[in-house]
Amino acid sequence: MRQVQEALAPIMLGVPVMAGIWRPTGGKQKQPDQYIVYSTMRTEHFHYDDALAEYKIFVYMNLWSDSDPTETAERVRNLMRKAGFALVSESDRGYNEPAYDYATRAFTVQWTWSYIEEATDWQSE
Repeated sequence: MRQVQEALAPIMLGVPVMAGIWRPTGGKQKQPDQYIVYSTMRTEHFHYDDALAEYKIFVYMNLWSDSDPTETAERVRNLMRKAGFALVSESDRGYNEPAYDYATRAFTVQWTWSYIEEATDWQSE
């Protein structure tokens, strides 16, 4: 989703952001120390005069980090809010500290964001 890439552009040089999953570009490339992956879901949100007027897009985002992700998580929150996304939920599933996933040996923070988009595609029919 273009809006997510644009919102997080200021951190993308240090923290890669990609749709879907992180994939090595070749061979046995090590994953980045921190990276963000996301997926989206679009729903019809608002109808006016029997016509679709708005979509609501949900963005399911995960920050994976080899070290404490607290500072990066704060930057993500600030950038997403500044770009017009609303925070639906955030979880690190930890108790007084970021969650650590033993299977991946990484810390993780998960978000659900939402974004309202004007529906223009229904008019073309």
